[in-house]
Amino acid sequence: MMNPRWCSMVALALAVLAGPMPCWARTSQVVPYPIASVWPAAVRFMRVDRNFPIAEKDEAAGYILFEHTDGPKPCRGSLELVRVTDAEGRDATRLAVTIPDLPKRYEQMLLDKLAAKVREDHGPPAPPPRKPEPAKPDAGPPPPSPPSPPPLPNPAQ
Repeated sequence: MMNPRWCSMVALALAVLAGPMPCWARTSQVVPYPIASVWPAAVRFMRVDRNFPIAEKDEAAGYILFEHTDGPKPCRGSLELVRVTDAEGRDATRLAVTIPDLPKRYEQMLLDKLAAKVREDHGPPAPPPRKPEPAKPDAGPPPPSPPSPPPLPNPAQ
């Protein structure tokens, strides 16, 4: 028979583990523009277009810490910019927004508006780089050249 005190401790531990846990997920999106073009647009978007106070920013590390003031209460948030290559082989930027105190829809809304701002500022993305022509799989070495005929005797000699 188990000690009732032991049973209550196990039940309490299970309740704590099964309860709601804070979520530190982030929402991300890849835009087909190089990070050098996206960074200034992101700073302008956060500070000028959205009027969010920027607490800290570091271009070399690729992040902006800001205060989201559009919702019911001001919340801290972050925007990360990471250099990547998109599916078509272009230099691209992964944008990741985290606002822990708000639902994910606020993060997605910011990403959608920032991506639209980058498109508006820079126009359509550059075309993907040309892929080199693949070697033909059944192209082997060239066939040997036929042997040259023997020289003909010179009748003038």
